[in-house]
Amino acid sequence: MKLNASFIAGGVIASLAYALAAGAAETPSVDAIVAKYVTALGGKAALEKVTSRAVKIKIESENFGASEGEVFTKAPNKQVSHVEMTGAGAIDEGFDGAVAWVKSPWEALRVKAGDELAKVKRDMEFYRDLKLKTLYPDLALKGIEKVGEEEAYVLESKPSTTSKEKYWFSVTSGLVLRRDSEYEGPQGAVTASVLLKDYHTVEGLKYPGTMKMKFSAAGQSFEFSMKFIEVKHNVPVDDAKFAKPAA
Repeated sequence: MKLNASFIAGGVIASLAYALAAGAAETPSVDAIVAKYVTALGGKAALEKVTSRAVKIKIESENFGASEGEVFTKAPNKQVSHVEMTGAGAIDEGFDGAVAWVKSPWEALRVKAGDELAKVKRDMEFYRDLKLKTLYPDLALKGIEKVGEEEAYVLESKPSTTSKEKYWFSVTSGLVLRRDSEYEGPQGAVTASVLLKDYHTVEGLKYPGTMKMKFSAAGQSFEFSMKFIEVKHNVPVDDAKFAKPAA
């Protein structure tokens, strides 16, 4: 039996086309990935029932040992945090919806501006998980990568010419496993990588139990782990708590 070369080539091409079409059909859209994430967190209705949050945290690092702190957030876009660093002093940061500030043992009270302020505004959006497509309109699927042993969809956005955000969404659970950020700080480029682990449920909503963080800025890098000790919803928080201190 004589085989026709063009017939064979046509069959191979048809098979490849079918495989590519099947693969494309299995790859979810950005909207589908984000929607699955919202569902995995607990759903839109449950997220919208929360209007404020109080979190107790514990920070562990090789440089400063174990430290404790608290974070208060309030809709629509306010946050303040206080961390007592063992042997170093307090780090205080806040955002009142317009002004972002920071004060630490290494720098006097400073107001954030430029790329740094823009990032704060995006991050401090209380319902950010429901507004990812609004905050990052160019959010695009870049492929599938592994975070540890788990496969994840990689979504990327470039909010400005000097900033970038990347999210790794678990193919299985839909939850965010990793987030990387790049932006311009007061002393040049800043890169940050966060691994989110040990998700658990608090009053119907999913929270990571631990966040492993790595920051690089001004030629220096440092790493630490943040553990969420307690999370409370809808606690009363006075707006004055978020205001920039006098000094």
